[in-house]
Amino acid sequence: MFESIRRICLKYDLKGLVISYQGALINDVETGKTLFEGGLDPLIAAEAADKLKKENVQTIADIDDVMFYDEGSQYLDYYLKAVNVGANKVENLADYIKKCGKKVQKVGAMCDPEIAAVITKKFSDEYGGKLIVNNGAPQLVEIINPECSKGFAVKFLSDYYKIPFEKIIAVGDSTNDIELLKGEWHGVAVGDAREELKAVADEITVAFKDNPVKTLLEKYCL
Repeated sequence: MFESIRRICLKYDLKGLVISYQGALINDVETGKTLFEGGLDPLIAAEAADKLKKENVQTIADIDDVMFYDEGSQYLDYYLKAVNVGANKVENLADYIKKCGKKVQKVGAMCDPEIAAVITKKFSDEYGGKLIVNNGAPQLVEIINPECSKGFAVKFLSDYYKIPFEKIIAVGDSTNDIELLKGEWHGVAVGDAREELKAVADEITVAFKDNPVKTLLEKYCL
């Protein structure tokens, strides 16, 4: 969520653009100004939320950088604490999405990793290219608009900052980084990344605990 990312960026006096929701929202850190806002059509987002709820998992949706849910769980409590944001409870999530009528940055589910893997495959098979269904973490299922992927965000940044693809390095660790690494730039998977991500990477670097971004900066930029 932009709210969560921005707080950290301001703490360390970082400037520039922030990409959130896997590319569905692009904002300026200092001003908070939105440069791009995309997301899921509310009807398909509501349908996905309803189907997730029928899987008996914690279901959420993000609209205007605000999280909504209709039933809480230990997973939601942990997530909100981790990202340091709040969430709004509604009576029925799918109905609220339809009534709201706004683009939905992300529909998600939180559950045990084994269940998340099953749901991710099931929904990917069902929706084909209409939706991207992936995992930001083993216990997190994320559903986004294919037109607002991390790959799209890199192209946006490339054009905004006038940086050619051959000078861009993208680094990731989970399946929600597949579109990020598949672009025309140099895609790097961390050493302990998901195998699905390693399969599309141009390079595999050190594990997360060994500071992969620092390693790549020293290797290519310093």
